[in-house]
Amino acid sequence: MKTKTIFIGLTAMFFIIFCFSSCTQKKVETEVKIENTLKSVSFYADSAGIEPQEMFVSLERINKAIDSIGYPDAGYRLWIVQSDTNKAYRFMIEGYWPDQAIYDNIHNHELYKRAHSISEQDALWNAVSSVSYDRFVLVK
Repeated sequence: MKTKTIFIGLTAMFFIIFCFSSCTQKKVETEVKIENTLKSVSFYADSAGIEPQEMFVSLERINKAIDSIGYPDAGYRLWIVQSDTNKAYRFMIEGYWPDQAIYDNIHNHELYKRAHSISEQDALWNAVSSVSYDRFVLVK
């Protein structure tokens, strides 16, 4: 009888511990990817023959600042324009932003301004001239 009571008690304790441990499993953090709903597109003419890698490095410096501000899903991408009909454009810079408020927050942040002003002082940015700048909002 005593053995049966101990066995039932141990079984009940095991069952309670098992249920409790499965209910309190660690919560798995999932990364939430922000959908970008604002895009900026700039076309640049290049009269000095700038290497795309130079432009890319400059934009990466700005992207690191944007990441440091807390928006890893925002920033810039560099595109080389391959067109038979328009020889004036050499580079397209695509900006991708979660929304207008975050765009404004990033562009007004001191880290962004510092990274951008370093880029603007480079001879690289003096050798290209902006042909156009447009912003686009995603239709939902």
